Amino acid sequence: MDKYDSDCDAPAIEQALFVEENSDEEINLNVPPTSGNEYLRRVRQEAMGCPQVVVADLDTSAFNHKQTVKVTEPGGLLPVPPSYRAPMSWQRLQVAEFAALRQKLIQYRALIKQKKVNIPTPNLPHANNADSWCKFCFGKIQGKSEKLAGDSVTGSVDSDQGTPPLLQIVAFMNQFQVTKVLEYHINWMEATGFSSQQGRWFFALLASLQKPLTPEMCSWIRRLARLCSNIRATLESPEDPLLKELNLIICLVSRYFGQRDLADS
Repeated sequence: MDKYDSDCDAPAIEQALFVEENSDEEINLNVPPTSGNEYLRRVRQEAMGCPQVVVADLDTSAFNHKQTVKVTEPGGLLPVPPSYRAPMSWQRLQVAEFAALRQKLIQYRALIKQKKVNIPTPNLPHANNADSWCKFCFGKIQGKSEKLAGDSVTGSVDSDQGTPPLLQIVAFMNQFQVTKVLEYHINWMEATGFSSQQGRWFFALLASLQKPLTPEMCSWIRRLARLCSNIRATLESPEDPLLKELNLIICLVSRYFGQRDLADS
């Protein structure tokens, strides 16, 4: 067995040409091959001696004066006391339960598609109508004061009204609706703050978000994690009821969706 057979990370590629093995015969590289089989054996032997990854040693300093745009992205979260950060054991548990929940949601959607679950189709707002979604999620919008991206208008919302993200609602949302409503909620959170009611919507939308993420959606959820970090840093006590909800969102974005540089260590 050669090193390629023992490499568990090597992709399963079907062999293109049969190469007859002859372990008793030594390959003399000083003479030309006498058959096609011997040629293929030489090629494979040379390939086994090559490193799997080759990195070119380039001097990039010559290109420094040609760089006209420098893009920097803030990394990490705002520092908080250790009592504010979620323990690693808790994070692992949340990620495992979240992954199991996503699988159940996929199975439930499949049952709906097969018409094995008889529930009425909810009347959802149009995906591009941010105002209607704000009223749908939170109830009446009060004191419209600031416009965000698109046609989104934000203000203080009545947290006692609105529609919670029930299963019979989330299961009927397509991926375009999920991504648009998630973007709206992130904008609303940035403008009006965070509430437990919105936290439930964040959890439901993240549970419905398909992987792999698009670059745009990856940027959106990173923004969400940073907003949660900013709000967490303003809490006066680790006993604040919003702390676990904020930590849960940070945990899911960083641990489940692979944004490890934003994780609590």
